[in-house]
Amino acid sequence: MNTNIKNSNYRIEQQSKIDIDDKQLLTLLEGKNIFIYFFIIISIYQEIYYLAFALFLITQLFTLQKYQAKIKIKKEMVENLNLVNNDDLKNKYSVKLGTLIYEHYKDIEVLSLFNNIKKMFGLSYETKKIIHSHNINASKNNAITPALQTDEMLREHTALMATTGGGKTELLINAYIESTIARGGGVFAVFGKSDNEVLQKVQAVSAKYNRLQDFLVYDFAEDKHGKTNSNTINIFELGNAKGIITTLVNIADFESDIWGKGGKVYLTSFLKFILTLRDVNFFIDYTKIDTIYNSNNKLEDYKENIKSLDTFAFAKIITDNDLLIKLLIIFDEIYIDSKNELNEILYQNFKNIILEEEDNNTSLSYLRNEEKNQFHSELKQVVVSQSRVENWESLKKYFQTGVETENGIYKGIEALTLKYPSNNGVFYNLSVSIDNLKNLFNFFDSFPSILKNQSNDISILDAIDSNKIVIFNIPGQNKVYAPVLAEMTISFLNALLERRGKDYKSDTTSLILLDEINSWLKTKRDKSFDIGDIMSVIRGLNMAAVLSFQSSLKKTLGEVDSSQVFANTNTIISLKLTDEDLIEALNKKVKKLKKLELEESQHSVDTNKKSQNKTEDIKYNKSEEDYFKPEMLANIKKGEGFIIRNGHASKFMSNYINQPNMYKTKKDEVLLNRYISIEEIKKELGC
Repeated sequence: MNTNIKNSNYRIEQQSKIDIDDKQLLTLLEGKNIFIYFFIIISIYQEIYYLAFALFLITQLFTLQKYQAKIKIKKEMVENLNLVNNDDLKNKYSVKLGTLIYEHYKDIEVLSLFNNIKKMFGLSYETKKIIHSHNINASKNNAITPALQTDEMLREHTALMATTGGGKTELLINAYIESTIARGGGVFAVFGKSDNEVLQKVQAVSAKYNRLQDFLVYDFAEDKHGKTNSNTINIFELGNAKGIITTLVNIADFESDIWGKGGKVYLTSFLKFILTLRDVNFFIDYTKIDTIYNSNNKLEDYKENIKSLDTFAFAKIITDNDLLIKLLIIFDEIYIDSKNELNEILYQNFKNIILEEEDNNTSLSYLRNEEKNQFHSELKQVVVSQSRVENWESLKKYFQTGVETENGIYKGIEALTLKYPSNNGVFYNLSVSIDNLKNLFNFFDSFPSILKNQSNDISILDAIDSNKIVIFNIPGQNKVYAPVLAEMTISFLNALLERRGKDYKSDTTSLILLDEINSWLKTKRDKSFDIGDIMSVIRGLNMAAVLSFQSSLKKTLGEVDSSQVFANTNTIISLKLTDEDLIEALNKKVKKLKKLELEESQHSVDTNKKSQNKTEDIKYNKSEEDYFKPEMLANIKKGEGFIIRNGHASKFMSNYINQPNMYKTKKDEVLLNRYISIEEIKKELGC
């Protein structure tokens, strides 16, 4: 006789090692209390008070045992998941993620008796009301304990996964972002939905805690009319030289032919030149280049016209051959007249770095030993190689002294054109390299309100270090610019890590939140972003990373980064999920479930005994199966899911609610300016 026992009855949850049967049994017995109360009433009526009292004690005993069973379950779950126990809050928690629960219940329809009968017979019926699942799940009888984490637990990082409509964004805002804002912490959040509603929700939370003055938005979404104005970025202040060069070269997206390679060489050498000046605050106001070029005291006049590097100066100098050559000649002559003073300006701050850690220097690592005394040598050689002039000395000679003709003496570019005649022009190759920068200039033109400016509202690095709330809104669906913005974001993160360093101390944990990374954190080159390295380093710098996604990261991030995300996160939260690869990854994080199957049941008779008792021999097959089945995660409601920590899993309901709009009516809405305060909003609303 072969019989299969219903497998669901024998799925043994080894993860928590909790005997939930005790609670279920006590709940079942407690449900029979109505009969005991009936006998209590009869006993009192018959004046058998001792019996009534005894029965009453039995009911209280059931209640006490049920309470003790719940305490046992709660204690073991908290210990297994390594969370904070809310019975002992001496160790203050930092964030409430949600609630650990016994079951994920479905919506319940409340029907009249008549409609109940109609439903039983499969007839159409009317529902009086629906009790939604999240109300049932959060009820006192189903809730076990709040899921609380400390700063230290947050810094172990979190991976949040859910399909569209699973409740990711609500959890991120109402748990992670709100708790950080409430505690005065800094936030750097990147949202990949290009969704203005998300910005408004974060804005509302900032207003709730009177921190609108700390709220900075960089909105890269196109053609939107929202309530938030975007703050501005000077991309040339966004990190170290290496990161900026990598970012801008990737944005330029040069072709692999000879012309593309020429453009890449020109852009790279030009960036090394101007970023070396930027690093020592010695970049010039480009409108004063002609004045200084004609000056007899170039260094002193140069020092009087120092200005920060911005996109306008970059675009003007890199595309204007006349200005670029004049600037290079200026440094040639300063080296002749004031070499020691110029070297002191350029290298005094970097002497120790040059000696101790040259390879990691932000800009000087690009210069060979023989070039350190003339930092602009590389760019001069590139200009010469992409022209018809044989060497820099000849170029400089004819540019300055000119070429004499019947019509007079011509200097500058005209002199070089006359000296080196060509149908295409003396700087044809250089002009092609400049034309190959079109993608880079188109990028600046696509986000003019953010990128085309001469100054920052505030440095993003300064903003994070001063605990501001910095939000990037990236159009993840934009296949052209999403990878570019990803490069810029990673460059910023690396710069932030270098800036903070190992000695950085902070009173609160800063939150690094990367939402919908499937949509925007990807690269055309299929190269690694080194996410694992970033996550490892930021933990020691008082920063916690939360990465959210809805499908496997292998296709967008690649095998290396995908595996690093899971390897560096100790908290995994899965809400409603349908991606099979992610479900497989979840199952690798928890132990398999034990399963028993009845293989054989056989009756036998003992002939040695007079009673001839019948015995039954039962054989079972032991097997294992995955903890998570696809239907378990696909059929739950918004905000419901599982939390996994330390190899243990628990049913979970996230801390999500519908965030109310900060304005009562549409008419009351106030445009959020870059540095508007809560007092100004109240004044504008007439409060």
